Amino acid sequence: MELAIGMLARRPLSEGEVALRLARKGVAEGEIPAVLSRLRELGLVDDAALCRRLARSYQDERRYGPAKIAWKLASRRFSRDLVDEALREVASPGAVAEAAALALRKKFREGIPQGRDGAAKAYRYLAGRGFPPDVCRAAVGRRLTGSFQGDG
Repeated sequence: MELAIGMLARRPLSEGEVALRLARKGVAEGEIPAVLSRLRELGLVDDAALCRRLARSYQDERRYGPAKIAWKLASRRFSRDLVDEALREVASPGAVAEAAALALRKKFREGIPQGRDGAAKAYRYLAGRGFPPDVCRAAVGRRLTGSFQGDG
């Protein structure tokens, strides 16, 4: 139990991350569920709240799209149901489009270079950050034509 509390003192972890780290430290497999249950009782782990908070952070601060957010949350060992629920909360079409526009604005402060190469580079950048193809096309198109109201 002390080992798990020490892990959580450094940074918030999902139950899956705590379980994996405890197993790596040699804690008996049969003891891990009891430790996790006690951590939940004490309010030291709350996967649903942490998953939602991370999803918001990945979208708002890091400007990731839904696919990248889902991948990042899954890599933190959250259940698929929690990931889906968190995405439903943060990934409304308007919020995703806004995050894509802001990501482009941050990356291409001086504007996207004109021509196919510039547009392709911007599209690849957004796609690599997990934005859907239609959002990538729309955001690049708006940025190239200067119709994004946040420019300036």
